[in-house]
Amino acid sequence: MNPIKILVVEDEIIVAQDIAGRLKKLGYAVTAIVASGEEALEKVDESPPDLVLMDIVLKGEMDGVTAAEKIRNKIDIPTVFLTAYADDKTMQRAKITDPFGYIIKPFQQNDLRVAIEIALHRHEIETKMRAALKASEAARESVEEKAHRQNQYISMAAHELRNPLNTILISAELLELDRTRSSDESQVKTLRLVHSATQKMNQLIEDMLFMGRAEAGRLKCNPLPINLLEFCQDLLDQLQLGHEAKHKLRFSPSAVTSAMLDQQLLHGIISNLIVNAIKYSPDGGQITLELECRQPGEGDKEAIFCLSTQSLFANSPFKNINSPLLIIRIRDEGMGIPETEVGKIFEMFYRCKNSGKIKGNGLGLTIVKKAVDLQGGAIACESKLGVGTTFTVALPYVALSSKAELSKT
Repeated sequence: MNPIKILVVEDEIIVAQDIAGRLKKLGYAVTAIVASGEEALEKVDESPPDLVLMDIVLKGEMDGVTAAEKIRNKIDIPTVFLTAYADDKTMQRAKITDPFGYIIKPFQQNDLRVAIEIALHRHEIETKMRAALKASEAARESVEEKAHRQNQYISMAAHELRNPLNTILISAELLELDRTRSSDESQVKTLRLVHSATQKMNQLIEDMLFMGRAEAGRLKCNPLPINLLEFCQDLLDQLQLGHEAKHKLRFSPSAVTSAMLDQQLLHGIISNLIVNAIKYSPDGGQITLELECRQPGEGDKEAIFCLSTQSLFANSPFKNINSPLLIIRIRDEGMGIPETEVGKIFEMFYRCKNSGKIKGNGLGLTIVKKAVDLQGGAIACESKLGVGTTFTVALPYVALSSKAELSKT
């Protein structure tokens, strides 16, 4: 066990050497002997001791009380005053610095040991108490944050579910009132509204359940064999149908068609990014889903991992990746994201200022980020106002070499 380190601040050299000798006999280590408050501050910076023995009357402009106060403001170490002055005025000034002990000269060696041990013990207890209070405060803030998020969930759910519910109720009433008079085309249109509203409600419920499981730590990555070509094409077909072909969805597949990936998480990433692209793009705009598979060491790393000036894996463990990467790019020709807000878009409930009256709950990109993180991947965004946005996702995966492997599960 390393000995306790003590800094001696005493302007009488003979007294200082006597104190140092006694400390060494008691098993303590003397880091330095200094004669002024200025020197004491320098030594504390150079080699922080475990305790400071401080005389009150010192050479120089700074006395021991002022030096102790400056040390206390700089670093959390206890100070014990060692002085021949015990008048009320001196005691009152010393109290301001909250010392851990006060020894009057002359003193016995045992008095010195007791004062030091009590000071160190008190300091240890106070340090633990502060740590416990800090942990308690952090726990309280965490509980408050969770309660706040729950209130946000409830408020958002009440607001977001109201519109599709009203659509369903009104549509049902229309069908009931006009069942004999309305045309087949009118009924089909009404039923489409019901279907669309139901889909929106279902998606909101799924999003909230996803976030609830993610925050509770119950979401896990479960890679299974998947046919990327079929998976992405089916997903695009569903999204195209659900948005009544108002946008052109283009698919550019990769050479690798089979891989081990988590299908649910992959669905959450691609569907949310495409739905966002549709939402913030004008009717008739083109949205492109590109897949690219990169093998370890293939191509120039900067070309793989950089988006303009932003490195995709700047703070990721995949700087020196040794497994294949699935690169997913989703490009749109929409309104774009303001440069000052790109860093905030993955925050829960955050919506860009230029989104205007476009409806949304601010969960989509948060879900995407969590789904990417769960798979050990990375995501980056490049956007220009009035031109469009490109999201790039990189996911590590296990390649499958044949259709036989894909059909094993």
